[in-house]
Order: sequence, then C-alpha cells, then structure tokens
Amino acid sequence: MNASRARRLAARFVPAAALAGIGLAGCNVTMDPGSNDEPLGQTPATGLPTAPPPDNTLFPTLPAAACNPKLSVANHGSALIVTDPAALQGFTLERVLTQLLALGGDKVTTPEQLVQQLFDTENTLQGSAFADVPHCDDPTNPAFKNGSPVDCPRAEGALAKSAGLFTPGSPDYFAPVAVVNRFDLMPSSLQGCGEYRIIFAKWSGRTDPGNRVFLIFEGALQSPSGGNIDACRPVAEMWAGLDQVKDPAVLAQRLEQFYFKGLPGFNPVVSPASYGLFGSDDDPYTGATTGQVRLSQHMQFPFEMREFRITNASTNSEARISFLPSTTKNAPLPELFDSTTNTPLAAQFRGEFVSQQVPSLGARNVARIRMSMMSGYFGGESAIGGAAQSGYWSHVTSGGDASALLSGINQQIAAMNVESACPKDDPLTARSILDRAATQTCAGCHAPTQFLGSDRKIGCGLVWPNSLGEVHIDEHGTLSPALTEVLLPRRASVMTTYLQACDLEAIQKNLQPSSPGNIPK
Repeated sequence: MNASRARRLAARFVPAAALAGIGLAGCNVTMDPGSNDEPLGQTPATGLPTAPPPDNTLFPTLPAAACNPKLSVANHGSALIVTDPAALQGFTLERVLTQLLALGGDKVTTPEQLVQQLFDTENTLQGSAFADVPHCDDPTNPAFKNGSPVDCPRAEGALAKSAGLFTPGSPDYFAPVAVVNRFDLMPSSLQGCGEYRIIFAKWSGRTDPGNRVFLIFEGALQSPSGGNIDACRPVAEMWAGLDQVKDPAVLAQRLEQFYFKGLPGFNPVVSPASYGLFGSDDDPYTGATTGQVRLSQHMQFPFEMREFRITNASTNSEARISFLPSTTKNAPLPELFDSTTNTPLAAQFRGEFVSQQVPSLGARNVARIRMSMMSGYFGGESAIGGAAQSGYWSHVTSGGDASALLSGINQQIAAMNVESACPKDDPLTARSILDRAATQTCAGCHAPTQFLGSDRKIGCGLVWPNSLGEVHIDEHGTLSPALTEVLLPRRASVMTTYLQACDLEAIQKNLQPSSPGNIPK
C-alpha cells in the first residue's frame, strides 16, 4: 500500500490502543441497568423502546490513527467465544428475559411466561397452554405464510407448561453454554456492529441425546453512528481485549457490562431492539441490524430449527412484548426446487436462483459461499429429515423435467470460468451448487453429513467443515471442527483486518450484504 493511501485510510479510524488494556475502561464503568449513556427512547403510549435514530454526533471528529499491522486477534481465544461456566454464571435465561421485559415496558408478563409462550407456538391450538400466541396450526402464523408446517405439533411444545426452565438441575433447565462474538456480521449498510449471541442448552441434553433443545439469542447491536465505519471500533476493541483476560471473574464482568448495560455510547445487547423488535420478516437482509432468536429442536425426529423475533404485543391499556414466529431465513421451501412444482412462484424462484445465487454459491473459498434470498421463498422450519428437509438435489431430481434448471445452473458455472481453478476430477457442477445451497440452510450447516455424505465434498476441491453431529456448540461447551478449523479463524481474520485499519478495501469486502444486489463474490 502506498503512503498516501495509508494516510487516507488511517484518517477514517479512531486511535488503536494496546490490546492488553483495551476494554478495561469501558467494562469497569458501572451503570444501572437501563441507564446507559444512550438509553432507549420510550413511546408515550406503550413504554416500548423506539428505534434510536442514527447519531452522527458521537464521533464529530476522528483523530488520525496510523495503520497498525501488529494488532491481531487469536483464532481460538476469548475474543471470539467464551464457554467457561465460571464466566457465564451471570448469563441466566431468567436474567435475559427479565431485562427484555423491563426495557420493553412489560409489567404484566413474567419471564417464565415469556419463554413458555415461545414454546407454546410449537403446539396446536387444541393442545396449547396460552390462547394469545400463534400456534403451529394457526393460519395467521407468520412463520408458515409461504407453506404449511410439516411437524405440528412438536414435542418441544410440552415445555410451555414446564416449571423447571429456570431451576438448575431440572431436566428442563436452560443453562448458558456460550457467548459468541459475531463482529464478522457487521453489515455493509453500517447500521449495525455485528451480532452477539447467548446460547442456552436444555440440561437433559447433557446425558440424553433424544432430549436436547438449544435456545440461541442472536442480538444485533445497532451502531451509534449509522453510516460511519469507525463507530463500531469500541466493540471490536472490547472483544479483542478479552484475549488477555485470564481471570473468569474479570471476564464475566466485562461481558456482563457489554450484554446487560452496554458500552459507553451503545445500548446493551440484551434489549428488545436487538432481537427483531424493529425488523421486518419480509427482508432477511435486516437481520444483521435487528437480530432474532433461534430454536434448535432435538426432542423428536427430525431435528429442526425455527426462528422468532420480539414483537410489540401491546394493548391499549398495557405494554406487552412477545416472541413472534418468523420464517427461517435462508431455508427455501424444498418444493420450489422440485421440477414437478409448476407454479408461478416456483418458476420465479428458479430463475432468481440461477441468476442471483449460483455466482455466490460458486465461490472458491468455503467462507465466501453464500445464498441470500428474499423471505417470500422461506419456510417456517429447517429440518434434517422429512418433507421439510433441505436436500435440494434430491428435490430437483425427484421427478419431472429438471433440464431447464440444471441447464441454467451449468450455463452460469460456465460463465464464471472456474474450470481451470478446479481439480479435473472434482469440477464445479450443478449438483455441487445445489449441495452448497443446502449448507446455507440452518439444518444443512448444523448437520452437513446428512446432505453431503461423510466426505462432505462440495465441488472444485472444497470440503464443507463438519459439525458435532447436529450442533456446533454442545451442552458442555465443546466446539465443532467447523468452528475450530474454519469459522473461528475466519472471524479472527475479519476482526484483525478491521482493528489494524490498514486496508479499507479488505474491510469493506468483509461486510455482510445489506441487499440482494450487495453480495460479495
């Protein structure tokens, strides 16, 4: 990089402190819950938090900072993921739900009721515990607006009546097993600073493989200065500083500050706005700035995942929030690939799949493979088996004339001119593309051997990384090979590039798409 370009880039970043001390000041600041430097606004009618407008006054001037190539983030350190039970003691499910209710102004619903209602959406109306939530057979359930549910009811619906969800030692107790830094999900819109996850696992799953449930809070942290790429630097520095922390008590203090109180200038991660309150199910590209909650279900076959967003359930007299089922993102209805499905929607889907998805699915690096479609094609469940399973190749070849779709895919592959880059005995084919599409679904990512076979080959010399059977982090905090070998090193690279502030083009290339037209190749 020439000197003038380095100076221009450096001027866009705030100073970089030594990583050993980063995050100490921000994490030692004591603030009462809900009284952050930039508190959520309140609507007069319901008390629910309003969407904070972008604040471009927080960083009116940015002092120049020299590019520092010596800064780095470890591939397998606390800067990316924390699984130490001692550091996670304060991350109870009850505490998370209590804060969501408080910041949502909901003085009626209890934390137990809030999570019970989420599980009640897995029941039919006839077998329900609550009358005022959308059940799986409810025709107005937004998760199944594009297609009816395959598994309704689910065994997990029994948790809607459980009294042990917050009781340590109970089979139904949900224990925190990990907090996860997804700074790499910072969107190209620059409206958010990535996602910060809390993973809870049902206690029974530690010993009973047939009684497992995971509840994942994927909190999107809004940028305090929308459109300013520098605004997220305090977040990156805080997490990078955790690599130097050896004391679980100090680690817990810093993480709890970030999640429950917020860094100076930022709202806490645990707030309704972080889990989809202002999001739209119609646009999956808002996920990086509005967040969601995912449910990974293993109490009956097939294992499947579903998605929820916090919604305003207020009445005229009282503020209320609840978890609203939504479509499971990046999980197109399998029948749309089936050549015997002759509908205008299926025809539109196949055309868009060929023109918009094949190029990004054909990436030459596993970390760059993507499929990003609009939610009008998504189902409400992503399953490893049954009619909702995401084995798209089998659906394409299940009957009828698939020649048009396969020909379109092959033409796109030819236009990409990847033949010379692929091993001669392992070319990129139409099947490779469809298998890669399966890996982009929740079920395909978590259980790749179910769709790809034991070798997990996806064409052009690439092999999809393996999970721990059906999860990437288990009840004991064990990490999958996919995380340790591929995903965490990739996330470390993204954060390192951002912190070094030496290559703006590389930083921008790492940002996640904010619209269908903004998908990195």
